[in-house]
Amino acid sequence: MDIISIQCPHCGAGVERKKDAYFGTCPYCGSEVCFDDAKAEAEAIGLRGKVSDLDKRLNAEKQYKAAMKLWIKKRNRMYTITSLLFFLGFLAAVVSDDEEGDLIAIGVMLIMIALFSHIVCSILKCANYPLFRDEYKDFAIDNVSKTGLLFKTIGMGFLLMGGAAFCSAILYAIIHG
Repeated sequence: MDIISIQCPHCGAGVERKKDAYFGTCPYCGSEVCFDDAKAEAEAIGLRGKVSDLDKRLNAEKQYKAAMKLWIKKRNRMYTITSLLFFLGFLAAVVSDDEEGDLIAIGVMLIMIALFSHIVCSILKCANYPLFRDEYKDFAIDNVSKTGLLFKTIGMGFLLMGGAAFCSAILYAIIHG
């Protein structure tokens, strides 16, 4: 078994494996390819500990990516809900024509609920950010403190809510223009 060839998982080009090589580089896209039979070969020659460490690292990286994907999905859901509440509250306050101010009160309540829920949800979301778990520390993409992350999350939400208020003002101007 001097040279074997497999397909690159990224671009499909042929990657050649030379004898005793566990990794190869794709000549077209440049990505590093790990040969599957290299793992079995490594176990056979007594490198079980290194293979086990590699498996643990790969598993931890998969868990980290899944945790980050879930965290981002929940954060985006929070942004959507609070921005929608803010939009509706601002729109209700702006379109109010009655003298008693019922719509204004409803609008202000929706805005207050949006602001309060955004701050509380941001604090709760930042508390379970996957970066702060020890088994993920090697895969941390963003090296931020919890306070920095909290300010980023709250700031982004306020930016989105400001955009929602702007959109509701434009909608009101178009309707009553």
